[in-house]
Amino acid sequence: MRAGLAALVAAAALVFAAVPAAVPAAAVVPAATEAPSDALQIAVAAGGNGVVTAEPLTVTVTVTNSADSAATAADVVVAVSRTALTTDAAVKSWLADPSSEGALGAPAADVEIAREAVPGIAAHASRTLTVTVDPAAAGLTELAPGVYPLAATYATGSDPAVAAGVIVVPDAAADPSGPIGVIVPITAPALTAGLLTAEQLAELTAPGGALRDQLDAVTGTAAILAVDPAIPAAIRVLGSSAPATAQQWLADLLALPNSRFALQFGDADLATQIAAGVGAPLTVSTLAPYMSADDFAAPATPTPATPPASTPTPAPEPGTLPTLAALLDIGEARSAVYWPATGTAGSGVVAALRDRGVDEVAAVTLVPSDEVSGAAGAGSATAAWAQSDGAGVLVYDAEISAALHEASAAPGSVTQAAALAAASAYAHLATSGTDRTAPLLVTVDRAATRTGEALRTALTAASSLAGRTAVDLDTLVSGTPAAVTLAADAEPDADRVAALTDFLQGEGDLASFATILADPTVLTAPERATVLQLLGNAWREAPVAFADAVTQHQAATATTLDAVGIVPVSDITLLATAAPLTFTVRNDLAWPVSLVLITTPGDPRLRVQNSTPIEAGAAQNTRVKVPVEARVGSGESTLTLQLRSPTMIAIGPSVPVAVAVRAEWESVGIVVMVTLVAAMLVAGVVRTVLRLRRRAAAERTQEPERTQDPEGTDADG
Repeated sequence: MRAGLAALVAAAALVFAAVPAAVPAAAVVPAATEAPSDALQIAVAAGGNGVVTAEPLTVTVTVTNSADSAATAADVVVAVSRTALTTDAAVKSWLADPSSEGALGAPAADVEIAREAVPGIAAHASRTLTVTVDPAAAGLTELAPGVYPLAATYATGSDPAVAAGVIVVPDAAADPSGPIGVIVPITAPALTAGLLTAEQLAELTAPGGALRDQLDAVTGTAAILAVDPAIPAAIRVLGSSAPATAQQWLADLLALPNSRFALQFGDADLATQIAAGVGAPLTVSTLAPYMSADDFAAPATPTPATPPASTPTPAPEPGTLPTLAALLDIGEARSAVYWPATGTAGSGVVAALRDRGVDEVAAVTLVPSDEVSGAAGAGSATAAWAQSDGAGVLVYDAEISAALHEASAAPGSVTQAAALAAASAYAHLATSGTDRTAPLLVTVDRAATRTGEALRTALTAASSLAGRTAVDLDTLVSGTPAAVTLAADAEPDADRVAALTDFLQGEGDLASFATILADPTVLTAPERATVLQLLGNAWREAPVAFADAVTQHQAATATTLDAVGIVPVSDITLLATAAPLTFTVRNDLAWPVSLVLITTPGDPRLRVQNSTPIEAGAAQNTRVKVPVEARVGSGESTLTLQLRSPTMIAIGPSVPVAVAVRAEWESVGIVVMVTLVAAMLVAGVVRTVLRLRRRAAAERTQEPERTQDPEGTDADG
């Protein structure tokens, strides 16, 4: 036997191929200082999703040296155990810590299947090795059906680096496997605004963009799509101005034959809404403020290359804006399906959603199997379709789904292959010893970043786990649901609940403030859409960024509420018994507003016009005159100014104005004026008389003397 194993190892070594890291060949020469063993990371994965068949089995090992010095030469040993792992917990424990089962090669039941000498690994470099093993020669086909440990060891020093993996020996004699449902989300990155912009859509739907990659990954698969309706809405509100890539993306989505359901707008966090006491999941009531009639003069969406599997909502007539239902349409979909973020849904969340059916379609909530006990719990695949206290639930296998999620977001091929092998292991355990014809449900959960290629690989593997065939959503919810019991809800995220509470308070304040507008929805509709986007599950993976987004939104709300107000007024001196006072109203909004200025005197010494209507133009200051009458000759008083909406809702804080009344100065002024006028008249008369006298005197002095004859008699004599 030992001789046979030695021959097997020698044969395996011949096919063991080393793939050098991207460093010069000379760089792998060990340095004088040996890298510490804890700086070595090793990963191992069996090809073919870890399933052993009659075909050669490929095992890949990657060793990475993160130290500043090189790792010395050593052997990489690949081994398997002949003792099966029989539970999900055992598989999880082995993959998390292979030392918990003992180092492979030490127990007599463990078998080394390959060994390869590695000349050394340079500092901050890696080396990938691939070995191809004949399952029959290695004795793998002689193993009973089950899940078996796989390990790779970089045997340097007294503390070797060990990586754990698994292989699955299927039961070839078992009955054909039943169906499997694979649910995958179609979602956008975390947003701080209500809808994706044209620039964002152009980037995300272009080749290599996240949305384009997601759609390409599901095309040709039988995956069940969970679509965020805010994405097609963002495209449709732009009408003919939507980027061509976005319009094509939408046409491709509608053309897919995959069964589907709509997520909440923005993939909003359901558990947080329920924990915050929201009676029903929040929705948008209109998206009209995002649209311009100029963009709907002609149909915006191109005809898809292939006819859609369903009849989409008819396009509106040219020149008319589409309805909300048309904007949110994702194609033919099952309504009232809810998918809370993984780990957030328990009995409380499901109970809160139980009566949220739509159009006589009962509500269905997706829950992971580790939150369930009963016929669908503990890894059983017998009841993907179940019921808890009258609420319909779809139970997805938590362990398989976690492995598929890891595979879809894996940074490297070995990590991905290891995750897919783990998914195969969990699937084998979930279906062995049960009715293999019962449906199994898995998800490829939400991820902030992943490539389309990695997602497609995970979906392809998921669709055939344990030899099963992928089915649609209607198949999963058919038949009689099994009775199950749900665990209590997980402790809600206090920061997210507090943020939503603040959002709702701010939304209420904005709704009151918006009553000054002819169309309040220009403020309220984007606010609701933005709140739902900020509740998006994509933010769960970025708590620090979420906190910053919350702070920024709170500041933006405060700025909007302060956009209309009374310009500060200095003290006023009233010198007459009646006069209009002028005040200035500031409007920083992009829309005109209708207001009422309420002026209240501080005491009876002043009488004012209590209510003054105001029509303030957009982005400008407006002057307002308020008639005021003083009942006393002199004194100090105040006026209180308060802006209100036409429905008498207070807009901004009240503004006090000090008024000094000096009304007696008006009488004094009149007397002084009369005296001055009289004096001027008298002076004018005196001046006139004097002028006349001077003129008369001048005339007398200028009169010629009488003419006399030589004898002294008058010429007349």
